[in-house]
Amino acid sequence: MSYDYIVVGGGSAGCVVAGRLVREAGAKVLLLEAGSSDRSPLISMPAGSFKILFGNSPYIKRYTSLPQPSLGGRRVEIAQGNVIGGGSSVNALAYTRGSRLAYDAWDEYLGGLGWGWDDLLPYFVRQERNSRLGGWAHGRNGPLAVSDPFYRCRAADLFVESMQALGVPHTSDFNAGDQRGVGYLQLTAGNARRCSAADAFLKPVRSDKRLTLVTGATATRLLMHGTRAVGVEYVARGQVHRACCDGEVILTAGAYCSPKLLMLSGIGPAAELARHGIEVLVDLPGVGQNMQDHNMVPLTAYTNGAYGYFGHERGVRAAWNLLQYLLLSSGPIASNGAEAVAFVNVDDPEGEPNLQIYNIGTMWLEEGQGKPDHGLTLLANLIRPRSRGWMRLASADPLADPEFSPNYLEHPEDLALMTGAIHYLRRILATAPLSRAIRSELLPGPSVNSDEEIAAYCRAATITNYHPVGSCRMGPASDTMAVLDAWLRVRGTECLRVCDASMMPLIPSANTNAPVMAVADRAVDLMLGRASLRAERLARAASR
Repeated sequence: MSYDYIVVGGGSAGCVVAGRLVREAGAKVLLLEAGSSDRSPLISMPAGSFKILFGNSPYIKRYTSLPQPSLGGRRVEIAQGNVIGGGSSVNALAYTRGSRLAYDAWDEYLGGLGWGWDDLLPYFVRQERNSRLGGWAHGRNGPLAVSDPFYRCRAADLFVESMQALGVPHTSDFNAGDQRGVGYLQLTAGNARRCSAADAFLKPVRSDKRLTLVTGATATRLLMHGTRAVGVEYVARGQVHRACCDGEVILTAGAYCSPKLLMLSGIGPAAELARHGIEVLVDLPGVGQNMQDHNMVPLTAYTNGAYGYFGHERGVRAAWNLLQYLLLSSGPIASNGAEAVAFVNVDDPEGEPNLQIYNIGTMWLEEGQGKPDHGLTLLANLIRPRSRGWMRLASADPLADPEFSPNYLEHPEDLALMTGAIHYLRRILATAPLSRAIRSELLPGPSVNSDEEIAAYCRAATITNYHPVGSCRMGPASDTMAVLDAWLRVRGTECLRVCDASMMPLIPSANTNAPVMAVADRAVDLMLGRASLRAERLARAASR
């Protein structure tokens, strides 16, 4: 059977692309997803994301890095969604778009070809069904449910009040282009149930005969006729299959697997391909390079009472929480665990934020770091990192995981900023009313005080925020490391695009789920030869 389009990867981007192509273009689409179905009740429960992320879940694919010199030689683990909906089915539901700065930088880099904040904003708005916000910056009628937290622990409120006492303004909207301030995260959820990209964009066409969805399907290589993509080879349930298309192959497999599939197919750095005996079809040195990720460091403290979620997962309390969730759509199970956040500039209160701070109503502990008890965690997250990583093939075996090196804190400015961030988090803990709830600091601990000691702690404790991007970046023809053009087409090929987080030349200052869905929405307009939503609106305004 032949298709109009083959979409490789059923995550946040793939669900948007496949859903729109079927619904609006009437196209026959094959959607391949390496992971499983998304029917687990844990996926729909906001608090279920922690069980999935920190348990032995089949909905997560875990990758382990090469030893990191910038982190004293330790390896870091990065988890990615392994289920229909991808990260949008397993993440902490945060709906953040980022500031206009990164998107306008994309557009300037590309020469004004429609990737600025004003160009992407209409896609964010069109997708959104916001329960509270409206106006020019928010949608009320889209498929993606977006809501305020359905439950907040007391630690979240104390954090917000203490940040305001430090002079950080309260904001009721992080998503209108200016992120500065402290407030409560909006979530991709409705009625205290997760709304993933699969729920919003794929579910409406799941029964459409023009959509063929195959789960448990790992793409092993692209089928190429010369430099034209004509199909995909994949393995499902132990059998090798080949699928062909008359239109385009669209990669939405994420920042690790999209470049991996290109390289397995002979598209990538010639020397790297030759190392594994892969015939070079198109020499693109930028494939697998320019990787960026938000990384974060925890500050963990004991509280002098029950301000968070300790003990809520056991015994009678757990049973009551489940009943409260099922009957009232409230309680701890309705929480994503990180209800309150702040976007600040540690060096300049009036400057563009360089740090996102999460307030977590529990103690974020690795094995052996301390005894769990009533407590909280503040996570300092670098949202504009300067460090750049890379990924490459470990072998020519398509089922082998790639090798990667995120290079967290490699750039000295990143390490200096993270060191300053720990000082800033301590100021928050020392500010009333939150200070009155704190019993003692556990990590990094009261004995860690000098910049050198804190920097060493940061190198030992830095973890991912699960936002890898940039490994197939788009860029102008003058950039030899650009893998994609401004239409997301793979350079040197025909009928092949990459439409996921890989395409980002610069990481947005946001949890990347919402930006990826907006990019995918814009990509469909590009595939169908349609004007951007911004151009349509300007044309309508000019005709009045």
